[in-house]
Amino acid sequence: MIADAVVVIVHESILVMRAMAHRRESMCDEFFPGFDYHQQIRELADLCDNLVPGLRPTGPRRPQDALQFTWDNRSRHQQGWIRHCLATRGLRVEDLVSTAPHRHRVMPN
Repeated sequence: MIADAVVVIVHESILVMRAMAHRRESMCDEFFPGFDYHQQIRELADLCDNLVPGLRPTGPRRPQDALQFTWDNRSRHQQGWIRHCLATRGLRVEDLVSTAPHRHRVMPN
């Protein structure tokens, strides 16, 4: 279930990044206010970069580790995007990982 949630976030992010790159305009102002489309693409790419290692079939990073690390170490704007992506599938981040404030964890090697 957590792997599916990670896929939802990454897939939605990739679709929006592609659209912004094509249109050359921001599309996530609700989540990244005041950011131009380049900055919004970077914010979404940063999320994907942290989540994808948890989807590899081998290695110490599990989907839950990747989602927890990403949640703990990303901005409130990025956290809002995660919430949005999951909500589109009827999921809540609180049901998948701890959302306690001020947690900062290190991703397993």
